[in-house]
Amino acid sequence: MMVGDIMDRDLTSVAEETPLLEALALLAAHDTSGLPVLNSGGRVVGFLSEKDILRAAIPGYIGYMDENFSMPDIGKIKSRVNRVGMDPAKDYMNKSAVVFDEGETVSNALVTLFKRNVRRAPVVRGGSLVGMIDREKILRGFIQENFGDGEVDIPAGGK
Repeated sequence: MMVGDIMDRDLTSVAEETPLLEALALLAAHDTSGLPVLNSGGRVVGFLSEKDILRAAIPGYIGYMDENFSMPDIGKIKSRVNRVGMDPAKDYMNKSAVVFDEGETVSNALVTLFKRNVRRAPVVRGGSLVGMIDREKILRGFIQENFGDGEVDIPAGGK
């Protein structure tokens, strides 16, 4: 099975120059955790996730994540989001994002997603966005391919 066989054909994305607040609104409107970032030629050049936006809003927050972590006041977070909100997506996107060709095997995609700790990734044809793939979609595709549309029989004892 190939990535192109099971990918979502949702092409929601942002341009490199899209303001961070606009990207945040798109994430919320589409109930998604990240969006591909496209250059002026329509090529995928990065990926902007909610984690990237949190890093912009709470600089160094990953480093704070230990037993002594305390979240900054929500007012400070809002203020920081407003300060960086007009900055372009390209300033915060992951430039070495995971991207799959639609002809890649689903098994290779799944291994890559887990190894890189990525939930979802853009799918391209010749560098241009044609869809998105995520771990849930891959698992659903696996179940459909191996068990059909019927119920999955789980042996007694869960084995």
